Amino acid sequence: MDTLQTSPSKLNKPTFFLDLLPGKLIDVQFTNPLSMRFKLNLVGYEAGKYLILKYPKQAKVNEYSDILKEGNGAVIRYIIEGERGECVGFATTILAIAFRPEKLIYFAYPKQIESRQLRKVDRLKTHIPAKISISKDQSFDNDNLLQGIIIDISVTGCRFTVHVSSGFLALKKRQVFVHLLSPIDNSAVIISAHIRNNQMQGNRLNVGIEFAEKEHTQMQTLLDMYAIDIG
Repeated sequence: MDTLQTSPSKLNKPTFFLDLLPGKLIDVQFTNPLSMRFKLNLVGYEAGKYLILKYPKQAKVNEYSDILKEGNGAVIRYIIEGERGECVGFATTILAIAFRPEKLIYFAYPKQIESRQLRKVDRLKTHIPAKISISKDQSFDNDNLLQGIIIDISVTGCRFTVHVSSGFLALKKRQVFVHLLSPIDNSAVIISAHIRNNQMQGNRLNVGIEFAEKEHTQMQTLLDMYAIDIG
């Protein structure tokens, strides 16, 4: 498992719960007889028995029949966001494939998982009002800014959460500017950043944000103002 080579931690319990919710996008890699990767949505799972993923949309019934068949092995990987910032992976096999009423793939529940930290710097849980813009030349009071809450933070990045209505599209991976208010004098602070990922949880969108390297010193000063100590 090439993405899980760095200091993996292993869980060998006979039954354990995966940190997964329905709709989560899962990376599935097949290596036999050919190397093939799909991004599939999780439908659900029963602990200790199986996981159910949607059948690849791009694959018709007769396509990839040598890969997508019962008994073939696969490696499943997914990202856990939040302050943990982990990549989780495990080996599995196809138990069954259903074509009605919807095309689904049943995978064996893992007996062991491996994980590794993705972040070099720990993040601390917090609750800081913030806004996001795509232009630096916008004031904190501008109604066009996307308003939300920073729920974890470090000098290198944060997780920003915002309430969204149904049908809201995820934010594109692009450069943005994070607008904060100084806890000392309430002045606006603008941080150059980049959106790295999005994750829907109910009616909230969690956005993974990486601060530009040039902003790390200013972020440390700001965290000191907020009395946030990132050990």
